[in-house]
Amino acid sequence: MLNLPELIKSVSKEYISELTLLEDSEIDFDCRNACYIIKNGELLSYGANKFTQLLKSNDPVGVAETILGRSNELKYRRYKKVDLYCLAGDPVRRQINDAGPLAKSIIKYSLKRIFRVSDDDKVPLLFEEKFLSENEKDTKLRKFEEGTWIFRSGFSNNRMYFLEKGSVQLFTKNNRELATLLMGTCFGEGTLIRGKKHNNSALALEDCLLRTIDEEIIEKNLKSETPLVQLILYMVLRRAEFMNSLRMADDFSKK
Repeated sequence: MLNLPELIKSVSKEYISELTLLEDSEIDFDCRNACYIIKNGELLSYGANKFTQLLKSNDPVGVAETILGRSNELKYRRYKKVDLYCLAGDPVRRQINDAGPLAKSIIKYSLKRIFRVSDDDKVPLLFEEKFLSENEKDTKLRKFEEGTWIFRSGFSNNRMYFLEKGSVQLFTKNNRELATLLMGTCFGEGTLIRGKKHNNSALALEDCLLRTIDEEIIEKNLKSETPLVQLILYMVLRRAEFMNSLRMADDFSKK
C-alpha cells in the first residue's frame, strides 16, 4: 500500500537529510530529537534479553523513541560503513500530533505495543469516534466461530480487523503464541499498510465479531496525510514487527 522509496523522496528536504557513517566515525543513536532510516548497510540491534535483530536497508533506528522523546529501548552495533536518512524530531512529533484519526491511532497503539507500557491494547477512543463511525457504512461485520482461522501466515492481506466481541490468538509463522487480543483491539494493519503478506496467523479463541476495514478505505484515508506522517507510520509498524522478533528468540521476522 505505502511505497517507502516514494515516501522518502516526497518528504520535504527541510525534514530529512542524508548521513554517512564510516567505520571509524561515531554517532549518538540515543539522541531524542532525531531518528534514522538505514539507506545502505547494516546495524545489529539488541534489547535487554541480548537477542539480536540485523537491521538492513529501509529499517528504522530510534523512530519510536523520537516520537515520545525517550531514551532508546535498543542498542546498536555496526562494523562497516552505513548510509542513513536522518529525520528531525520536532516536525515528526508536530505532524503526528496534527495527523488524522486513523494514522494517529495506529501510531499510538503501536507505540504501546513496542514499549509494553500497558496491558491495555485497546485502540484510542479517537479511532472509534472519528474513524470507524465516519466509515461504518463502508465496513463489514463478520462472525468467526471458536477455533476458526481468521487468516494464516503467508497469505495475502487486503484488510485490517477491529475486534468488537470475543478474543483472538496470534501465532508466529513457527506456531508460537505471540499475543492474545481482546475486545477493542485492531490487528492485521501492519502488513496491510506496508504491502506485505501476513507474517502471523490469527485464531478465534471463542465466537468473535470482527469489523473488517478494506484496504481501499485505509489507503484513501492515509493518502490524505503528509508524506512525513505516512513515512513515520510505516517505520513504526516495521519497528513493532521486529520487536516481536527480539522478544521471540527463535522467530526472526523477514521483510
